[in-house]
Amino acid sequence: MKLQIPDEPYPDWSRFVAAVWKHGMDNTVYEPSLAKYHCWRAGEAASGALTRANEARRVRPSAFVACARQTFFMQEGHEPQPMPPNIGLTFAVGHFLHEVSFGALQSALPEGFEIDFEVAVPLPSWWPDTGEAWVNRKGHIDCIIEVKDSAKAGKYLPINGDRKALIDLKSMGGYSFREHKKKDYASVPDSFGYLTQLAIYADVIRPDVVLLAGISRDQLTADMSARRIHPDTLGNELRRVKAALVQKGDPGPELQDRWGKKVDFFCGGGGRPGYCPFRERCHATHPGT
Repeated sequence: MKLQIPDEPYPDWSRFVAAVWKHGMDNTVYEPSLAKYHCWRAGEAASGALTRANEARRVRPSAFVACARQTFFMQEGHEPQPMPPNIGLTFAVGHFLHEVSFGALQSALPEGFEIDFEVAVPLPSWWPDTGEAWVNRKGHIDCIIEVKDSAKAGKYLPINGDRKALIDLKSMGGYSFREHKKKDYASVPDSFGYLTQLAIYADVIRPDVVLLAGISRDQLTADMSARRIHPDTLGNELRRVKAALVQKGDPGPELQDRWGKKVDFFCGGGGRPGYCPFRERCHATHPGT
């Protein structure tokens, strides 16, 4: 059963997509064939995440470009620190939440819209050539929803020229999910590269709407929080990424230079262990970081 036409249209794409996801997660709505298919896909991905050792890591839209110094270290051929050996469960849960979300959206998306997921995309022409050993040229977008019938779609939300939505799903721990729901993405650090990834893919497919959709992995009954990212924010991030990819020389701890103690959680500092895979190298060359 698709999402019913509301008494009043949803005010924006964020609330529309969240409503579709919530309705699709209802076990009387979720299509059995989609449940089987996406649970199978989730199992395949999760088993790989649980058993895969550290593989060759490269700069890609979702990794090593949120901080220009990470990009520099990768260009220089330095090995990032290995991920914790028990990180597989976190990735496995993330794969599962992504897959069941794809099925929920497909189950509940009403007529007038079309959905595609795990969309393979070429990276932009300005991305480094594939001959470079430190860089990956493969990319994919979690989800794209397009308006195919304006009359039908307009019963759910005002279209106003917004016909194509790029949606990136992120499974988040409790703290990150709470922060995601309230933060101003234009004025806070993007240490994990969420905006970086969106900015690069948006430069390829030119969507009208870009959504960062958070899903809580700590509270599985919580509603999805789909946040629209402003084009100016994405444009600023895109310019920074382009500069980082062609930089000459060590930019130093530039993420900390930009954000100060706000990135201690990621970089390591203030008594926090940090998540950056180059934190030890960075701290060794800049002891004050």
